[in-house]
Amino acid sequence: MDAAKNIFIIILLNWCLTASSQITGTNMVQNPSFELFYNCPQGSNNLYEAKYWWGFSTEYYNACSTSGLGVPLNYSGFQNAYTGVAYSGFIIYSHNSFSLDYRETIKTKISDSLIPNKRYCTNLFLSLANGTIIPNNYILLDSIGMLFTKDSVPDIVTPILTIGIKVQNNIASLDTLNWLKVFNSFIANGGEKYLTIGNFDNIVNWPSGKQGEIYVYVDDVSICECSFQVNLGKVRTLCDGETTLLNASMPGATYLWQDGSTDSTFLVTKPGKYWVQCYFSKYNITTSDTIYITEGNCNPTIYIQNSFTPNGDGINDIFNIITDVEINDFKLIIYNRWGQLLFESTDINKCWDGTYKGKAVPLGVYVYVLTGTIKGTNEQINRTGTVTVLR
Repeated sequence: MDAAKNIFIIILLNWCLTASSQITGTNMVQNPSFELFYNCPQGSNNLYEAKYWWGFSTEYYNACSTSGLGVPLNYSGFQNAYTGVAYSGFIIYSHNSFSLDYRETIKTKISDSLIPNKRYCTNLFLSLANGTIIPNNYILLDSIGMLFTKDSVPDIVTPILTIGIKVQNNIASLDTLNWLKVFNSFIANGGEKYLTIGNFDNIVNWPSGKQGEIYVYVDDVSICECSFQVNLGKVRTLCDGETTLLNASMPGATYLWQDGSTDSTFLVTKPGKYWVQCYFSKYNITTSDTIYITEGNCNPTIYIQNSFTPNGDGINDIFNIITDVEINDFKLIIYNRWGQLLFESTDINKCWDGTYKGKAVPLGVYVYVLTGTIKGTNEQINRTGTVTVLR
């Protein structure tokens, strides 16, 4: 693989590459695919050679190695990297005459502290090493977890069961041929800055009297801020004969509307209360939103006077626009009969007082242009006419 391609892969993996609009942040795992290293691995127990990673008695594999730690062939088995030319490996569980419960973990410091009450999505790829010794093809379920802590956890080979936020992942379909993608999500307490990957099961149902271990390869680790909140929008209005389309489309979701329908969109034909539930089976998350469709002012009144008397007596001194609807993007322009611009306003409460540059205009007929949209229905307003100035 040439250097340019390596650089592209490293840059690419700094982003959460889920084809979903719910992922909102960059990957907080530094060196997520283990491509960056200090020294080419030449001996076991060497994960510290991969930049930003460490772990007691854990391995780093890279195609550059010439001493049994290469990729794809190494002393633990044969496996191409999921991305690039490197990955890590460690024992997630071992049961033998020396230890009835031996577990290794790999660790890293993420790029920033997690934010309280924010949701984060996790992903990593696993493959079972050929050298794994599993009695009766027994595979532990829920035996890979991601642990998030404020401080780095100690390098120990006994279970870490009582601290931090643990995110468990089912690996029932793990095998030696393929890479298995495992994913999950969680809500942060806040301040967590260290990630530990390992087996955090409280109880391991290992077959009685059987010795063995489970050794896995790990590649492409990610943690990104994510959101699953559906948004149907603000309150809308509807007139007789009109319809409006509610759109809840979110990649990876299934839908349930208030009437039992399951499409991603819902056509509204009358005012009422409408809601949708979106379920993301990949993360076992349900989110919902509600919107109220109201009956609009379908025959709005916009009164524009045809004359006014700006003489200072407090009666009919201003050329006002009188309406029973709210107008967005309001604009009123006044011209004289030669097309000269005399007045312009974007505030319906500030209309023409019959002056130009502070002086009263002559008696006569003037042209007005009124534009805008009716709030709620978005009906366009385009009115042009004349107004007479009297004294």
